[in-house]
Amino acid sequence: MGSRLYKTKYFQAKDMQELLELFTTIFNTSHDGLAICDRDGHVFMYNEAYLHITGIPAEVINEYSVFDQIKLNIVADSSGVKAIQNKKIYSVVVDYRNGRKAINTATPVLDQNNELLYVVGNVRDITELNQLQQELEETRQINSVYQKTLEQIQSGNEHDEQLVYRSSSMHRIVSLAARFAKNDSPVLLLGESGVGKDVLASYIHEQSERTGRFVKINCGAIPDHLLESELFGYEKGAFTGANQSKEGLFELADEGTIFLDEIGDLPYPLQVKLLNVLQDGTIRRLGGKEAKHINMRIIAATNSDLEALVEQKKFRQDLYYRLNVLSITIPPLRERTEDIPALVFYYLKKLEQKYQAEKRLDPEALEHMLTYNWPGNIRELKNVVERTYHMCENGKITLELLPASIKETAAVAPLPLSLPLSENSLELKDAVHQFERAYIRHMLDNSATLQECAEKLGVNISTLVRKKRSLGLTGKD
Repeated sequence: MGSRLYKTKYFQAKDMQELLELFTTIFNTSHDGLAICDRDGHVFMYNEAYLHITGIPAEVINEYSVFDQIKLNIVADSSGVKAIQNKKIYSVVVDYRNGRKAINTATPVLDQNNELLYVVGNVRDITELNQLQQELEETRQINSVYQKTLEQIQSGNEHDEQLVYRSSSMHRIVSLAARFAKNDSPVLLLGESGVGKDVLASYIHEQSERTGRFVKINCGAIPDHLLESELFGYEKGAFTGANQSKEGLFELADEGTIFLDEIGDLPYPLQVKLLNVLQDGTIRRLGGKEAKHINMRIIAATNSDLEALVEQKKFRQDLYYRLNVLSITIPPLRERTEDIPALVFYYLKKLEQKYQAEKRLDPEALEHMLTYNWPGNIRELKNVVERTYHMCENGKITLELLPASIKETAAVAPLPLSLPLSENSLELKDAVHQFERAYIRHMLDNSATLQECAEKLGVNISTLVRKKRSLGLTGKD
């Protein structure tokens, strides 16, 4: 397609100087970055928007060609290089080192003999568009989680617990668990007490194609002398009181999944027998003579440091390696506070459904719950919600109803900077603006890169760049 300048009937011929000034104004007021280079890739004209979007210093543009910028790793890609080499229009999406993302398009200008004269580059900033798309997707995911939670409650599902989350860390863990569910290898779930290891184990079983039961047992809750008979079963007369034969939990889990919680508490002699089950796929009841083949998937869980127990000779190394084929570490609730509102909503809805009484959590109470350390994790949170639900008399769960441990330790952390307030009082919005500017300035000064600063602030880099611009901050560009 040939290039053409369209003119209306109102166009009047101008002298060259006036036309040059007009086009210079257009060039410099463009929101897109514009740059023109010769056939060797040396840029001889560019506008302010080009500097702002690419973050490339003017001295670099003046000194190095687009070919040099690629070689020196100043930019990751360049449409200008491709346009010069191929004499064709070329576009590429570039992630610049200042955190901005842009569509970089280069258009070659040829003479009548098809020889290259120069290349016109256009850089269109899509950072905010990309951010909006990301935020929209995050909103969709959040809505999906809440919708799924609501559907689970309304469906009257008989399971005691459901996977309720909205944090990105738990999203990755659930995705990983879904992949693990498609095979039969042992899974080892790690994490503090109360983080929901049993719920994740049940989820893995449900997502698998196994047709048998989900059987769970706490290895630390049953006396050692009874645990073996519970797991392997026994034949009539195997010991005093064995008046009839009984299936063990391994047999009950045939074609299904057995969940061995607190595997670190499994007695050492039983660890050898469990290893044999994993290796041979057979079990023998106490007092029995025949081995029976079973097809079960083992999921083990612990809040103990199994590697330390191996070093202390309290847990067999070979069993540890056999169980630790696929492992998932579930983070504590204090590291995924985004999940707290979703969990509170879930447990409140379950209680409302059971007792037919609607109650709501006061925002102040929720704020304290968000800053509390939750040493008991989800199990503790569930107990707090249930306790305050029953103590509440006026339909609102207030701060006063929360346990003293939450009220006393949930004070707001001291600010790392003094508020840069003037002697005269400020309106709240102005005070917030001043503090935000000073705080981000402080974090920029104490970070090596924009990426590092964004990670410290808990935002993505495009949000930080937008904040910098709105607050009039410079540095780390």
